[in-house]
Amino acid sequence: MNKIILTNEQWVEMCGNLTVILAEEYGDGGLDTEIADNGDEHYTDESQERFNLYNDEADSIMHRLGFSQEVAA
Repeated sequence: MNKIILTNEQWVEMCGNLTVILAEEYGDGGLDTEIADNGDEHYTDESQERFNLYNDEADSIMHRLGFSQEVAA
């Protein structure tokens, strides 16, 4: 299988999207967010833990599909 090299930004975006899909499809539903006092949106503590678990799986799937990250110079 040919390797498909992604920029770090592409990797983060694709792996993050895959993580959310896995959490929604195989977890207990969507990931909950909350708004901080400064206006930043982030996952609740519970959702962040779920994201982290599914992110490891998403990373593995990406590698198995032939994707890799560019190597910093």
